[in-house]
Amino acid sequence: MPSVDGRAQGGNLTVDWARPVSRRRFLGGAGLLGGGVALASVFGCRAGTAGPLTTLGRTIVLGVDGVLRFGPGEPHQVRTELAQAQVGREKRRRSLVVFHHFGDAQLLDEESPLRGEWQDSCPTPLSTAAFRPQEALTLQVVASLIRQANRIDRSSVTNRAVDFALHTGNAADNAQYNELRWFIDLMDGKQVAPDSGGPGYDGVQSESPDQRYPDLLSLAQIPFMPQGIRYPWYTALGNRDVLVQGNFPPSDASRQIALGGRKIIDLSPARKKEVCADPSILLDPERTQEILADKDTEVRDVTPDENRRLLTRADWIEEMFKSGERPGPQGHGLTQQNVDKSIAYYVYEHGPLAFIVLDTVNPAGFAAGSVDAAQFAWLEDEMKARSRRSFDAAGKLVEADVEDRLIFVVSHHPLERLNNPLPDPSGDERMKGPALEELLHRFPNVIAHVTGGSQVNSITPRPDAQGRSGGYWEVSTTSPVAHPMQSRLLEVADNGDGTVSLFSTAYDLEAPVDPRDAEDPTPGDGVNEAQLASVARVVAAVDPQRDPTAGGLAASDRNAELLLTAPFDLSGVDTPPQYRARPADETRKVRRRTLLRSLVSLS
Repeated sequence: MPSVDGRAQGGNLTVDWARPVSRRRFLGGAGLLGGGVALASVFGCRAGTAGPLTTLGRTIVLGVDGVLRFGPGEPHQVRTELAQAQVGREKRRRSLVVFHHFGDAQLLDEESPLRGEWQDSCPTPLSTAAFRPQEALTLQVVASLIRQANRIDRSSVTNRAVDFALHTGNAADNAQYNELRWFIDLMDGKQVAPDSGGPGYDGVQSESPDQRYPDLLSLAQIPFMPQGIRYPWYTALGNRDVLVQGNFPPSDASRQIALGGRKIIDLSPARKKEVCADPSILLDPERTQEILADKDTEVRDVTPDENRRLLTRADWIEEMFKSGERPGPQGHGLTQQNVDKSIAYYVYEHGPLAFIVLDTVNPAGFAAGSVDAAQFAWLEDEMKARSRRSFDAAGKLVEADVEDRLIFVVSHHPLERLNNPLPDPSGDERMKGPALEELLHRFPNVIAHVTGGSQVNSITPRPDAQGRSGGYWEVSTTSPVAHPMQSRLLEVADNGDGTVSLFSTAYDLEAPVDPRDAEDPTPGDGVNEAQLASVARVVAAVDPQRDPTAGGLAASDRNAELLLTAPFDLSGVDTPPQYRARPADETRKVRRRTLLRSLVSLS
């Protein structure tokens, strides 16, 4: 590779290929990245951003030598676990809906006193997501994801235009106001300022995670003007949106820490052993003061920030209405009823399809999910209202004079993570995965369960052992801020032969494999966010804690045609009109004076 020095135009990073290679350094002897990793070898061959839009045409693969390279495309794998494929369906099919599915964005404030990055150095790490070396770049990564979603504006199978985007929770990482606000503003195409507290980077990393880009962390704090999403978008609640570290209900103690000015960097071996066994100790004000007073505790003073305040469920719901009118919809699926009752579940319809969005976050805490009894009864009622045929709890067929809909159930947690053991604070029963699966099988019109809450791309058939329904597909999409940084496009097509196809197509960020090839998508805002996203992908690829199965165990977990038996006659169903997305250049208006003012405030 040629040597590159100096700062390129468009706010590019300073590149120093003469920097020596260093190894990953851990605080406290294990787990926490403090120094940088030289990643020149990870780039592979240079190439521009032009090329296929999805992984159907080209993939990005990590070789055994630790190098990111372009790989061959992955065609749709035909999956027939739930129904057989009929010959000639390609010529008969018509599309009913096309939408983007975004997994956990987990936009995080890496400078927050409430984060516990040191947890990665526990003998048994409490979470592989407590710290990621690319964590300062999550806003730039999600901005890149949105740009790519805008480029993929129609189906490669039927050419139907994209109808909407769906995000299945964990917009935030630590239930903070600024984290949720960043997500909404990125989707709206409003200027975002990644920095929090005082000017400049004030997190746990002592130097750039990629030594080839020594000014990476400082550039990551510069405000930029993203390209907003072109389509209407809908949302769901995730545990990290309203629970501290995704596990604990906000308390007076955690609110005090979040708004405070002292950040724990590392603990003494004795303290670490104690807290690793019970991390809730850090949410006890008295115990926290003991730890802070311990001379062996490494603490950093940070500038307090009111925007780090913690959100309740009601706060989260209300914030969804503080979003641009276009592309909408207002509340992003939530309605005034959600505001009035402080409930985060709802339903919306698209032609012959209904999307029933659940709230699977247990207010008692813990990262796993469950469904409260009132919501569970509501879900049953909503499915009854859209099913001419269903089965009661005793297995008896029930017929109703209603209009059939193909039903998508949407939730943050997949079935296997709906196993939260904690009781509801109200004392009411909470339902877990087996109960939800049993309920869904009673309604043959359910064709899919779309979820986030997973670090792995997966597609799982859910057949009904009792034969009441033809079964449904569970589709989980990985987080775009961790390796391999992907999302997916979903489409439902009527094959005109008594079967339905659900197409899944994975795609990568709108950022080149080699950061040096990144063109600034928003010139004039002082930073090349596409280049930062590209560096983030390179850093994530060599994170020792990355999940090598995150992209999916097989290509069929990414690009697949999923066959189902049509639960009712679709021949008389009208094809929904196609959404006309606004041009990408209309999704943002760069106000140079505002940008310059923001840049001056950082200097």
